Amino acid sequence: MSHSAARREEAEAREREVLGTLACFSDTHFARPLDERPDRFRTCFVRDRDRVIHCGAFRRLKDKTQVFVIDEGDFYRTRLTHTLEVSQMARFLCRALRLNESLGEVLALVHDIGHPPFGHEGERMLGECVDVPFDHNRQALRIVDVLESPYTDRPGLNLTHVVRHSILKHGGSAGHGAADWAGHVVEAQVADLADSTAYQHHDLEDGLRAGILTGDALAELGIWKLAASRVDAARAGPGTSRADRVRRRMILSQVLKTALVDLVDTTSDALGAVSETSSAALAGAPRRVVRHSSGLAALHGELAGFLHEHFYRHPRVLRSVAMARDAIGVIAEHYRDNPRELPETYLTRVDEDGLDRSVCDYVAGMTDRFAMDEWRRLAAQRPVTTVSERTDMTADTETLVLNIETLQHRVGHVFRDRKLAETALTHSSARSDDQHPNERMEFLGDSVLGMLVADELFARFPDHNEGDLSRIKSSVVNRHALRKVARRWRLDELLTLGPGFRDASDIPPSVVADAVEAVLGAVYLDAGVEVARRVVRDEFGPLIDLASDRSRASNFKSTLQNFTQGELGFTPHYQVLDESGPDHAKTFSVAAIVNGRRVAVANGRNKRQAEQRAAREALTTLVAEHEAEKTTKKTRGARGSRGDHGAPDDVAPV
Repeated sequence: MSHSAARREEAEAREREVLGTLACFSDTHFARPLDERPDRFRTCFVRDRDRVIHCGAFRRLKDKTQVFVIDEGDFYRTRLTHTLEVSQMARFLCRALRLNESLGEVLALVHDIGHPPFGHEGERMLGECVDVPFDHNRQALRIVDVLESPYTDRPGLNLTHVVRHSILKHGGSAGHGAADWAGHVVEAQVADLADSTAYQHHDLEDGLRAGILTGDALAELGIWKLAASRVDAARAGPGTSRADRVRRRMILSQVLKTALVDLVDTTSDALGAVSETSSAALAGAPRRVVRHSSGLAALHGELAGFLHEHFYRHPRVLRSVAMARDAIGVIAEHYRDNPRELPETYLTRVDEDGLDRSVCDYVAGMTDRFAMDEWRRLAAQRPVTTVSERTDMTADTETLVLNIETLQHRVGHVFRDRKLAETALTHSSARSDDQHPNERMEFLGDSVLGMLVADELFARFPDHNEGDLSRIKSSVVNRHALRKVARRWRLDELLTLGPGFRDASDIPPSVVADAVEAVLGAVYLDAGVEVARRVVRDEFGPLIDLASDRSRASNFKSTLQNFTQGELGFTPHYQVLDESGPDHAKTFSVAAIVNGRRVAVANGRNKRQAEQRAAREALTTLVAEHEAEKTTKKTRGARGSRGDHGAPDDVAPV
């Protein structure tokens, strides 16, 4: 039995057999800035893809920001995970539309390699710090043409002209012999729509995971309503937290599937209606054929506005803005003033490209992690007279400067008076004649935290009584909650401690928890109550949500009332059936009654406990009965209206 390898010519022939007439064929669009011998096995676009994957700029996407900065958590998207999702969607769309899948893939993989650290804020700041224009698409083209040069006989990656032109999503000439098309080939339009579809979908998911977005807010969005209706998520009863999570994931999956299917259907119709007969002819026309239907485009426009207002402008997302501006500014200024400190690769290009362009190339190529380390290193060299009255920069002073910079990033507030931050980080064991400890600031922060949490609870839960509000507040304002925030800020790394602690393996948790209150007091003194409110809401808001969820879960009387009123049209009431035992150990027997029916009876050490237990038992019974009744009705309806209506929509993840 013979077996032969698949050669490039065979792959190109298969493209001619399978792809549509408006696809970008490998045997037509193979031209590059410098001619190369064709590969034996790979088409020109597969070869481009391999070169992108193996370049350093692509690998650095792993540690570059998408929305959340890299130290927010391991489960949020980075530039690399976003790029891989875009690639998957672009390949699916190209395959469904009979376009060149390999071209769609390489365009998805290369589309973000020009981004600097800290996302779009880093791009804006870099453009302000150097005297040359900066655009991440132009920078991506410069990377593949100039900066990534793994070959000895030619500069850059020498990608095909169609890929190089497509990198410039907003127009412009790619030069070096590339066609000066007014528009883009269809695969480039597909990659662009895959990009926006991917980031809208995963920003929804990341926003929900972070607790910034809520299901109640999303329920008002048209795209969410449409997806939820297709999942058929109508359920009776209170449900469970697991059921809610599964339902949410199914809706997120349906949002994505709806977008992709609509793109395929609408674009397929649009491609069938054009008069052009080749990819080059279509690229010469400045119009888009890859698009959503008008109805879904409107829903995605609504979603984009919602994300901008409720996600991208949320304090937790914006917390990196001040840090990004300071970091990029410090780094760019330093290397403009000290060009000899640039790495040799960039220093050798100063004569040809100019200092500002070389500094821009170096900073834009940094990962978030490297940029933050570089920022802290350079910030320690800058004179900071507000940190200490001493003018000499000892090792301890440098550490303090770095700790304050790090604190500002983690808290999301840049101190106007850094002496306040210094005090907040100083434990009483490190007190000196020149530096007061954080005890007084801790006292103030304790009151600030209690007042702001109480104010937040009062505004958020207008139907809660005093007892419910107090229980939620006690779950949020306590040592355990403070230690959670301290771990998030990693305050144990930043505190100034006395000699007694320097050899301790662990700093007492109480010391770190107290420092959280001191930091809140410092923020309040530095910027006022509204900035302190933002920090408290950002850090303690998820704890409030968790405590309120637990409160609702334990209040079976309220849950039973919501269920019976909403589903059955009756309000439950409770009847004490018996009271026995001595005064110090009484037992109460209470019945839960709905529509005159005694649904459940339970005992408790007091009337409140007995009522809650009776409500819990009644809720379990009534929900089960209601579900059984619904199932019976559906079965009868199916028997009476059975017909050939086709299978239900598949709602499995794409």
